[in-house]
Amino acid sequence: MAFPIVGIGASAGGLEAVSELLAALPSKSGVAFILVQHLDPDHESLLTELLAKRTAMPVTQAEEGVVIEPDHVYVIPPNATLTVSDQRLRLVARPSVPARHMPADALLKSLAADRGDASIGVILSGGDSDGALGIEAIKHEGGITFAQEPAHARFPSMPRSAIETGCVDFVLRPREIARELVRLVHHPYLRAVSRPVPQAQSEESGEIVGAGEEEQLRRVFRRLRAAHGADFTHYKRSTLRRRMARRMALQKIDDAAEYVALIERDPTEAATLYQDFLIRVTGFFRDPDSYDGLRQRVLPSLCEGRSAKNPIRIWVPGCATGEEVYSIAMTLVEYLGERHMPEAIQVFGTDLSETAIEKARAAVYLDNITQEVSSERLARFFVKQDDHYRIAKSIRDLCIFARQDVTRDPPFSRLDLVSCRNLLIYLDGSAQRRVMQIFHYALHPQGFLMLGPSESVGQASDLFELTDKHLRIYTRRTMPPGAVVDLGRGQGTAYSRRREGTEDTGTDLEADSAQREADRLLLVRFAPASLLVDEALNILQFRGETGPYLEHASGPPSLNLHRVARPELLVEITPAIQEARESGAEVRREGLCIDERRDIAIAVIPLKRLSAERCFLILFEDGMRPPSGRRAQPSVVSALPESEKDRRLVQSEREVASIRDYLHATMEEHEAVKEELKSAHEEVLSANEEFQSTNEELETSKEELQSANEELTTTN
Repeated sequence: MAFPIVGIGASAGGLEAVSELLAALPSKSGVAFILVQHLDPDHESLLTELLAKRTAMPVTQAEEGVVIEPDHVYVIPPNATLTVSDQRLRLVARPSVPARHMPADALLKSLAADRGDASIGVILSGGDSDGALGIEAIKHEGGITFAQEPAHARFPSMPRSAIETGCVDFVLRPREIARELVRLVHHPYLRAVSRPVPQAQSEESGEIVGAGEEEQLRRVFRRLRAAHGADFTHYKRSTLRRRMARRMALQKIDDAAEYVALIERDPTEAATLYQDFLIRVTGFFRDPDSYDGLRQRVLPSLCEGRSAKNPIRIWVPGCATGEEVYSIAMTLVEYLGERHMPEAIQVFGTDLSETAIEKARAAVYLDNITQEVSSERLARFFVKQDDHYRIAKSIRDLCIFARQDVTRDPPFSRLDLVSCRNLLIYLDGSAQRRVMQIFHYALHPQGFLMLGPSESVGQASDLFELTDKHLRIYTRRTMPPGAVVDLGRGQGTAYSRRREGTEDTGTDLEADSAQREADRLLLVRFAPASLLVDEALNILQFRGETGPYLEHASGPPSLNLHRVARPELLVEITPAIQEARESGAEVRREGLCIDERRDIAIAVIPLKRLSAERCFLILFEDGMRPPSGRRAQPSVVSALPESEKDRRLVQSEREVASIRDYLHATMEEHEAVKEELKSAHEEVLSANEEFQSTNEELETSKEELQSANEELTTTN
């Protein structure tokens, strides 16, 4: 039976804190506890005997292969590294290399990998940064994390370092940690760790079981989109559900609807959930084989014949706190050696989290990076600052960081390499396809794509060719014929292929069965011609034979409805779309004429979508006019029956009224745009004044610095 396991890391002053924690725990909590503390490798430890006096639970020294049982406390022996695998304790000898021993990180990382969201990490008093990386790993896997309040720790460095990662859920005293642990153990989030989450459909579809659960997620997405401008619609639902359930446990809420209501009224909780959704584990030189492949398979091709006028451009989307960006920059500088020219290298790092980007720009990291970075690189590329390391300025100057949503925002261009090794696993199938198409656009024809060990290009094999299967290195293929790039903020695919007389069914209508193929053919043959447009009336998709209703204007090609719709239809379509936008219901216009033989009707249907932008489906319902209704020449109008004259008169009056309304609406839009431009002009002028003021302040500061420099020179 699965049960939560608590990993406790401590060092100097940790005995007092651990004793206080265990003394406040009941003997039967249903949880196992594993303690690692920095011990002298050459002396026997009395830690087991001392702790046994503070708790009614059995306290034993860890042994290799022992099956972990609930309501037991296991203590690390001296001169060993203790980890967890398959619910068993694993012991290895402490490494003899001069690198620092980080037993808490080792335990918590293994606990996160083995137990996932049933892992709990606790960091108590200690004198270094051990445990911080392990806390990040547990938070990433959906576990729960604690740190002792630094003000009440004898040595606050370990809990403070853990708190600085931003991955600690509770900062409490040891006895308060015990009370919170007991409460959490009885919450459904931890009680259900052994039960798989039911799922009626695959992650590809993004649908989840439960009629109300999908609506609750939509409400959460809308709230986060409004508050932070990020759309999680195409992130994998299983990950988002797990992290949302985790926040419910921390907020002591059992009902999802109650938690969604909290999100909608509490901006702080919405911001915390937003950051939880974005948590990603990264590190310096993660997956070392990938960096070896970078040196051997990619850099020789990129660096050959380069000059400062043709810089190497590299993009790392989803860079989190920047470790991968700096790792690639260091690898490139090492490879170039004496050929290195700073102006010939540009490494871009982007992420959705502004907090992570700020940390990446600061380039300050805890001293536990010594586990990931060699002593030679530490000496060459880092500067020691107290208990932190900062990236050297020579490397920082090569790297540029920016906030970006890779699924929606415009990408970089003319890139030599895209390294996406920490992002695709969080996206569903449709978002992955769009991202692959964006990468294809961003790379130059000989560009490379590097993915993580568990990622692939999937259905984008027509865009990328596999170069190294083990290292997940791809090269860019030539753009498919007839492909059109769409880099707007819509949710459509980045490439759309259209052939005359057919429609692009895309991946959502894949003919994986005879029934789906039959449905597709029926839609193509018998469905009315239609257009799918976005809020700005840009055409996202053509369906059926739309030629009779469209007319391309002279000038540059455009897919905006205002530019391609026939004038006699546009005067009716525009008001109909406005009415549908305001009412949210279908709007029809009938009796429209586009030639002497056709009367048509149009229907505008607003589509409900998860994203903020609304779409409209415009249907064209065509009908051949009977011979008696054929449009007459002016010379024979008098020969028409009275009923036909009346019909034509009514139709003309309706067209005049429609044109009048259309012109009135156009004038109002023109006035509104003019006001917006006027406001924008005023904002630009204001910003210019602020820039001038800032420039004056900088000039003043420059003069003060020059004066101070002269005084220092005189003093010297």
